[in-house]
Amino acid sequence: MARLKKAFAWLVGNFSNTLSSCWMPVIVIQDFFYTDDPDGWDYGIRIIMLVVFAIGLVSDIITYRRKIAKKNI
Repeated sequence: MARLKKAFAWLVGNFSNTLSSCWMPVIVIQDFFYTDDPDGWDYGIRIIMLVVFAIGLVSDIITYRRKIAKKNI
């Protein structure tokens, strides 16, 4: 249980942007499969949401790597 708490604290501490927005791609993708006839707006919103999520994930990874590099110097 202690290892789980430590892992969760590390995840929340380093990837808070990604965790706070991880619901967006899930909702967007699951809604896509239940829409009978998606139009241009549906595709556009889904693409934009996934790109925003990817940008947030990349920024979290870059921030984490900088923190680790700063710690090792």
